[in-house]
Amino acid sequence: MRRFTAIILTAAFAVSAYAEEPTITVISDVRLAIAHAKGVEFSADSEALQKFVDTRQFGEADKRAKSNCASYESIFDRNKKQYTFQSDEEFEEFSKSSKLDFEWIDWGYKTCLQTQAFVAIERRDLQQALSMLRKVESLAPVSAGTSSEIGYVLNQLAKPAEALQAYRHSHELSKRYLSQRPYLAIALRGMGFSLIELKRLDEAEKAFQESLQIEPGNKLANNELVYIQGLRTQQK
Repeated sequence: MRRFTAIILTAAFAVSAYAEEPTITVISDVRLAIAHAKGVEFSADSEALQKFVDTRQFGEADKRAKSNCASYESIFDRNKKQYTFQSDEEFEEFSKSSKLDFEWIDWGYKTCLQTQAFVAIERRDLQQALSMLRKVESLAPVSAGTSSEIGYVLNQLAKPAEALQAYRHSHELSKRYLSQRPYLAIALRGMGFSLIELKRLDEAEKAFQESLQIEPGNKLANNELVYIQGLRTQQK
């Protein structure tokens, strides 16, 4: 497994030529349908978590995230399932296919769970991070970002085949929903990284090249393409 650094997407960072895609995102910029969700009164506390992560106050971020989650959970209808969505499109499509009686919870609940997952990664507790992300996945069934983050952790657990499945699911969701579109190139780069680990270099190269059509000049993708060429040279 190659060296990696877990970094929030919105932060400024320098990447290694062989670093895996940093995919953990705590605060989403996409809040398209917040007015329709239950628990909107707690959203400001969720958004405030970002500053503690940005300043690397991970203990405080974790403490506040847990408290914030408890606030959301205090208003849950225990007779219903809880889900969260970023857009009316997501909610309406899911409603048509689901037979469950559920309530739409504000996206901030996902944020406070995701913050705990990020802190677990910073502490190198990857199993705990994966457990938290699986919980988020159940809560936010069409979150492309969550699927990418699961792929990221699985790669660090030396499970590239499982990581590839997670990244592919992220890719599918990001193509399907406009609200998830920001994760399209990320998912492709994650697929590429996993494919390199599986020694499927032609497929990996294709994934990185496709990601560059979406985000031209991305340094990580270009560095990985150079890495692939280096691997091919070694094989000759």
